[in-house]
Amino acid sequence: MRLLLATLTGLGLFLSYPPAAVSPVAFVALVPLLVALDRAPRRAAFWLGTLAGMVFYPLNLSWASHAMRVYGGLSWGPSLLLLLLLSFYLALYLGAFSACWVWLKPASGVGQILLAGSLWVTLEFARTYALTGFPWAFLAYTQSRNLPLIQIASVTGVYGVSFLVVLVNAAVAVALRRPRGKVAVAPALAAALALFLSLAYGARALSLSEPSDGLSVAVLQGNIDQDVKWDPAFREATLDTYERLTRDAARRGADLIVWPEAAVPFLFRREPEARARVARLASETKRFLLVGSPDLDDGRFYNSAFLISQDGSLLQRYDKIHLVPFGEYVPLRPLLGFVQKLARGAIGDFAPGREATVLSTPFGRFGVTISYEVYFPREVRRLFRNGAGFLVNITNDAWYGRSAAPAQHLAMAVFRAVEHGAFLVRSANTGISAIIDRRGRVREQSVIFTEAILVGKIQGQADGTIYTRVGDLFAWVAAAGAAGAGFWRWGQGRSA
Repeated sequence: MRLLLATLTGLGLFLSYPPAAVSPVAFVALVPLLVALDRAPRRAAFWLGTLAGMVFYPLNLSWASHAMRVYGGLSWGPSLLLLLLLSFYLALYLGAFSACWVWLKPASGVGQILLAGSLWVTLEFARTYALTGFPWAFLAYTQSRNLPLIQIASVTGVYGVSFLVVLVNAAVAVALRRPRGKVAVAPALAAALALFLSLAYGARALSLSEPSDGLSVAVLQGNIDQDVKWDPAFREATLDTYERLTRDAARRGADLIVWPEAAVPFLFRREPEARARVARLASETKRFLLVGSPDLDDGRFYNSAFLISQDGSLLQRYDKIHLVPFGEYVPLRPLLGFVQKLARGAIGDFAPGREATVLSTPFGRFGVTISYEVYFPREVRRLFRNGAGFLVNITNDAWYGRSAAPAQHLAMAVFRAVEHGAFLVRSANTGISAIIDRRGRVREQSVIFTEAILVGKIQGQADGTIYTRVGDLFAWVAAAGAAGAGFWRWGQGRSA
């Protein structure tokens, strides 16, 4: 029965995220596991949590296997093995949560639900940074469409929403474990009060009016097939596509036109003729262009974004700082260099950028994140602390095919907008491109694997939220609470 309950939790978590995206399920998905943990030994609890994770993560991350097979050159066997290894690593966090909850669980129901939320947040926070970080499938991201609830991210960051979802799960589990005839009133009231206050805060935030004027931004989605993206024979066709889309966006009144990650299929600063063509396009349309392109500087390759002015001159450049391990570089190359050979050289050899550059234009300052950098709250916060007024995310999700990955990416990007009360525009090669307002509303959204232009008005200044000022303070407090419970339990054991 315990194995079945742990499996149900894994399936419930899977249903909570895209592609199914049945977000209410997240509020009860952990209940079967928490019930199964009742009176379970710590070791058994650890493996029950790990089992739930091994049901959930291979389903949630199935797109990774597609990328490894289609573009990494791996066969079914090695790609499946690597997917399972990644899933097992992530499942260990769920195992650690289960073991710690069983070990540290206090007698009071309110204490139990607070401990559950604190433990969960602590482990999500750790996963953001451990082994270069993999902040994927946080529980909060199931609620990206639940606009009233996610507004608290402007205070607590993404971790506060995860805390709330776990709080409700734990309150339901505590109620189910009560002896017949007894009602767990206090935990239910505590969870209900936390939800009520969060929703009230969210309702107020959503009621604030938004100015109708502002900067006009166009997001281009060229839909360039990954199989031909770097083929020299298709380079002219790629430039023709983006030139046509840019002229169309200019006719529609866009002030800033954004191309996706690596949209320019050559080293932008190293090929004068091709660079002159892009500069000429900016000059003729009298528009600012932000274009993604690889760059070569001092013998090192960078994944970069270039801001080109209305007269065609190159103003600024941003080099991606947080690279994708085993995608853009191989960590611990002396030990793990065989991975690149296994993937037939498909892994890049990029160097990380050095500075969280904020780009400046006459109509405002903005930060750029490239690809999955947008999923790291601290990376984005640095940009807003440096004076960014809005955020641009350029990416290429063609690697993942027609999977849930682009929708999962979009759900995570929504939170960066809410955390800082700032507009976020997202240009993806094959989708999903989007324009997201400061409350997390997706105002414009493209269809995946289609050519598209999204044009919308955005505000060039962020709200300056509590989260922007204090950062991940909520996560640190939760971690301190979990650590305090651990020290208390350790002290109890020593005195027994």
